[in-house]
Amino acid sequence: MDYTPIVLKNKGVPIEIAVVEKGEDNFWRRRFNEEGECVKETVYVRFTHNIIADLEERYGDLESWQRQSETRVTSVARDTIALCLRADKEKIGEAMLEGSIQEYQNAIAMSWSITNGVDPTVASKMLRQAAKLAEEQKKAVNDELEKQLPKELKPSRGKTGSASGLKQDEA
Repeated sequence: MDYTPIVLKNKGVPIEIAVVEKGEDNFWRRRFNEEGECVKETVYVRFTHNIIADLEERYGDLESWQRQSETRVTSVARDTIALCLRADKEKIGEAMLEGSIQEYQNAIAMSWSITNGVDPTVASKMLRQAAKLAEEQKKAVNDELEKQLPKELKPSRGKTGSASGLKQDEA
C-alpha cells in the first residue's frame, strides 16, 4: 500500500477491497478473474466534514461512534467505510475482504487522526508498523492453528521441502 504522507493527506488511507457488481437478483456479488481469484481494488478512507456530520447523525455523537467501533467492530467499520466512499453499506460489506478487519480499523483510526491534525508523516510510519503487526498476528494465528491439527491432517513436505505430488515433467 502507498502510505506516503502526500497520499494520506490528499487521497486518504488506502485499503484493499473486492470489486463487486450487482447481480440480476439485486444482490452484490464479487467479481472473479479467469483463475477464480477475487478481483481487488484499492480505495481510500478519508474523512470530510460531510462524512463527520453523517457519523454524528447516524450515531448520535462522535463519542458514541468511537465507543460502538470497539463493540460492534465489523458493522461500524462497514458503515464508516461506506460513508467515506459514499457507497451502499451492503456493497461495502460484500467487498470487505475476510481477515482484513484489523487493517480496516487501522485505516479508519489513522484517517480520523489525520483529520484531527496528526502529521501525515507520523501517520505513514504508524500505518507501516500496523500493517506489519497485522501480518505477524495472522501468521501467528495460522501457525497456532496448524500446531493444533491432528498429525494426519497436517500438510507434509518432501525431503526437499517442496509439497509432495507429481514431478513437473510427469504433470
